[in-house]
Amino acid sequence: MLTRLDIRNFALIDQLELDWNHGLTVITGETGSGKSIMLGALGLILGKRADLQAVKDAGKKCVVEGHFSLEEGAFAEVFAQIDQPFDTYTILRREILPGGKSRAFINDVPATLEQMKFLGSQLIDIHSQHDTRLLTHPDYQLTLIDLYGGHQSALKACATAVAHWHEKKKALHELHETYGGNEDRDYVEFLLQELEELKPTSGELAALEEEWRALDSVAEIKAAAGGLSELLEGEEMGMLEQLRKAVAELSPLQDISKEAKELYDRAQSAYIELKDISDESYRYAESVEHDPQRIQLLEERINKINQLAQKHKCEADELPEVWEALAEKVRRIDAFADEAKAAEVAVVQALKEAEETAKALRKARLQSIPKLEKTINQQLVDLNFSGATFCIQLDESELSTSGIDKPAWLFSANPGHLAKPLEKVASGGELSRIMLALKSALADTRGLPTLIFDEIDTGISGQTAAKVAGLLRAMSKNVQLVAITHLPQIAAAGQMHFRVEKDQRSGSTFTVVSALNNTDRTEEIARMLSGDKVTDVSREAANELLGESS
Repeated sequence: MLTRLDIRNFALIDQLELDWNHGLTVITGETGSGKSIMLGALGLILGKRADLQAVKDAGKKCVVEGHFSLEEGAFAEVFAQIDQPFDTYTILRREILPGGKSRAFINDVPATLEQMKFLGSQLIDIHSQHDTRLLTHPDYQLTLIDLYGGHQSALKACATAVAHWHEKKKALHELHETYGGNEDRDYVEFLLQELEELKPTSGELAALEEEWRALDSVAEIKAAAGGLSELLEGEEMGMLEQLRKAVAELSPLQDISKEAKELYDRAQSAYIELKDISDESYRYAESVEHDPQRIQLLEERINKINQLAQKHKCEADELPEVWEALAEKVRRIDAFADEAKAAEVAVVQALKEAEETAKALRKARLQSIPKLEKTINQQLVDLNFSGATFCIQLDESELSTSGIDKPAWLFSANPGHLAKPLEKVASGGELSRIMLALKSALADTRGLPTLIFDEIDTGISGQTAAKVAGLLRAMSKNVQLVAITHLPQIAAAGQMHFRVEKDQRSGSTFTVVSALNNTDRTEEIARMLSGDKVTDVSREAANELLGESS
């Protein structure tokens, strides 16, 4: 159960530290005082997305921390599922840093929002007015049936099987789309033959273009290489002859000094290098020949490579991969009949398995519904619904991840009247009482340690309010229950009472939460009974309510 809630720098709360007990805790306060702010803070440690707008001072860190006392037998496996260390005294913490970054921790170990959300769903169930409106939605009705009946394993098996069936159908569709058109095979074969005839290789285009440039520039190469050779090898004024003479001039000096020896060696090396260049340029000039036929062949192949690269919208070096892919596609087209038959068998088998899991889920639901109906009807009697009828109709529908069931929740508030769909006949107050009856039933089956009601008393007053208060008090014997309420009857039933109010300080508005003693409770309930002006009569009525609830 929740034992402590610490909130710092959240919404209108500067700093708040609340200790919680087992049993029924009530939270009261005037409209707009900020009673639901605590729920917003709790939502953070239950895995909801952080909103920087909810931070009171954006320049400071916002921290929400919930302390829980847990039984190992009930929760060790839950912690194992999210790969987090279990502790009987567990702390969930969310931090929103300046700038909006959010961090989550479970027992000081960093956690993901998914981990915190999963764990939080096992610790606290928060019921809001929105949940009451959802009561008329078929999907939510199925969810409540499955929660009550404990059908999670059957529901997961059904969802997995149906998803598997959809995957097999998608694979078959893609197989038909990609390989099923026989008229497409001829074109694919034509594209493949083009590449097989060309047999392109990676890096080939660059090599071909280099060879083409060389052959296309034979005259220029011969002129340049021949000119270089002549420049170097000229008999009288050639650079080699001049350099040879320079080397000869330096030769007698090489034994005189180290510097002279270095000059001689460098000149000798230069002569050797230039001689090698001269010989190489001569050989190069002699080796290249004008070859129009080879140039034409190169141009044709270069053009063909570029054309196919443009046709396949790829780089020239990627053509070998395209070639391989087309060959594979032709093989797959030729094998399509066998693959399609196997894929169709897989679809049929997956559908059969999905239908079987859906039927198993339907059977489980049908078995648990009578008990749920009986429980709800008994609870409605206790909630001042004498002669009311509640029943669940489960029709078959198309297969989906939630099974083959379409629920219809039927209700009649008066004896002798035919039960009709809930959304058509139930008022807001009646929906609240039906939801309360459901939550009471679910609290027994799910074993949640903490249940929070945010204004479950909507549309309820008078004797019915007293009945609701009695049910909440009875539920709190088995579950920690928190009720945010406007009804004095429910407030009086609480074993712990917090009052929420706004405070103006230094030009700022703050939400303040106070734990009330017996005297404070009398004043608060008297205010709820009579409005802002508390009278002796309202105090006497408040004490009477408190006496009835003790």
